Amino acid sequence: MNAIERFAARRPVPFVIAATVIWVLVGGILALGSCAGGAPPTPTPTAAPTPTRAPKPTPVIEERLSAAERAEIFEAVWQTVNDEYFDPTFGGQDWQAIGDAYRQKLATAQDGRAFWRDVLNAMLFELGVSHIAALPPELSNQLDPITFSTGSLGLDVRLLDGQPVITQVVEGSPADAVGLRPGFVLTAVDGWTLEDIAAEAMQTPPDNERNRRANLTQGLRAKLYGEPGQEVEVEYLDAGDRPQRVVLQFARRLSSTCAQFDPNLPPSCTEFETRRLAGGIGYLHFSGFLPTALDSVLQAIDELHDAPALIIDLRGNPGGVFPVRKAIASRLVGKRELFMRYQLRDEVEEAYLDFVADPYRGLVVILVDELSASSSEEFAGSLQALGRATIVGSWTPGRCLVSNVVQLPSGAILVYPYGQSQTPDGRVLEGNGIVPDIEVALERESLLQGSDAQLEAAIAYVADQIGK
Repeated sequence: MNAIERFAARRPVPFVIAATVIWVLVGGILALGSCAGGAPPTPTPTAAPTPTRAPKPTPVIEERLSAAERAEIFEAVWQTVNDEYFDPTFGGQDWQAIGDAYRQKLATAQDGRAFWRDVLNAMLFELGVSHIAALPPELSNQLDPITFSTGSLGLDVRLLDGQPVITQVVEGSPADAVGLRPGFVLTAVDGWTLEDIAAEAMQTPPDNERNRRANLTQGLRAKLYGEPGQEVEVEYLDAGDRPQRVVLQFARRLSSTCAQFDPNLPPSCTEFETRRLAGGIGYLHFSGFLPTALDSVLQAIDELHDAPALIIDLRGNPGGVFPVRKAIASRLVGKRELFMRYQLRDEVEEAYLDFVADPYRGLVVILVDELSASSSEEFAGSLQALGRATIVGSWTPGRCLVSNVVQLPSGAILVYPYGQSQTPDGRVLEGNGIVPDIEVALERESLLQGSDAQLEAAIAYVADQIGK
């Protein structure tokens, strides 16, 4: 068992939180509003609404830290990164000088928000990498609603030509019941527009266009999940670009597997779908490499064992834990192949897939997009390098490092990367991401016509390969 495997076995829960929550939380050093309960909704869209706004966010950071306590936290963060960050050269930057500069800013921080956002996290973000953040006690126990909420509106969204366009509506969901459809444009959720979220959010590294787009999308997606019975107002443009508004209640997630894998956390929910497409092609979608999804995914692969091809949809999948991605990849490869190299501070570790007696042997196609990060990038990148899978979709964000979580003084937490992921053919995934073998973008007009261009491209590729 190498260092990565030992760490994964020892600390599965913090790793899950680090991989899936920071994307939402770091942009939320201020609370961005919440859903409130109320009377049952009136599920009838109304025309030409007056633009609405939720109340401005209120700070969730308590002004309870003394100057000495802030200094203690600052030094603990700086020293931990100094001693344990995976790259002792810090990418050519002078970490000592960075620390000295932000110590001066620390002395002038006026409030808790300035300390956490403009000093501590701003210092960490100077390194320009993902999987790094310091969260105050008030946020350290906050959980990603996409993973841990048991209710949803039943829709998904992506930024297409700068507009937040609905890309999926779950049949039987609240969104489906009121006639929301792929191709409609979300103009506000609970009063918050994309511009509002952009103004409040803190841009997390790496600094590339794909990750900037993903950060905004995740901020909006988080508002599509909540607890069943809570209300949220959704404003949108329909197929004719007519403004509409509807009040919905979150309902139990229809296509999810929700289970508690740690007594200290609420149930985590993973969207899961499997079906047969035309020609017997297998289709498998899951929204996170989490323990709650593993048995379902492996069972689905076994049930699709006779399919000529398997399309694995990782679009929107922000990552998860090492044992899950390794187990799924092993079921598709079957041999003890090199899965991933990890550049640690003082050594390189190699992780290998497990032998599987009767693996899936058909074609494998993996769908990815700008929200496919971390474990999704390792999984897709490794199978691409091994020649086991063809990647279809859009370029991933390059949010792919191995992180640790430590507790700081006063109950805060620090997430920092201690390893850099490299594919079997030597590609560094952080910042670079996965470039699909077949690049295909979603388009609003196609979605309005009921066509998922990326899935259709995967199906066409399979048909072409089978026909040869």
